[in-house]
Amino acid sequence: MHRSTLTFQNTVRPGTSSNGCTTVERCFSDFRIDGRSLLEILVTAGGGHSDFMSGFVSGFSEQNLRFANSLLRCEQPEVEPYRVLIYICPECGDIGCGAYSVQIRRLSTEIIWEAFAYENGYEEPRVIPDLGPFSFSSAPYARAVKAASEM
Repeated sequence: MHRSTLTFQNTVRPGTSSNGCTTVERCFSDFRIDGRSLLEILVTAGGGHSDFMSGFVSGFSEQNLRFANSLLRCEQPEVEPYRVLIYICPECGDIGCGAYSVQIRRLSTEIIWEAFAYENGYEEPRVIPDLGPFSFSSAPYARAVKAASEM
């Protein structure tokens, strides 16, 4: 399996105000796989809108640490594959607004991201076909996640 590179890019979701409706500006670290925005990859493959942010959000250091820990939990070899919300609502972070998730597992010295899905917490996750899996070397993966959590 081809090893991919995970990096992050600081991204701004602009705030707006129109006809009494306001959205909050959010600065977050967007996942990049082999240089491409994972959010763009997900939206292209699964359809829908792109108004999401990752769990690494400027000004939310405790939440960023919890998110990093969920992405790094796979460093424990005995852990079974588990699902992590990787893109959430930029207004409230609630899964009920819709979210993208990924199943993460560890094999020896690699981290595998697979079974990407759109979910909302009240229906079964809708797996996005023909996307992934992506394999990452565990040490560079951990360094990238830790750096993103310190934004």
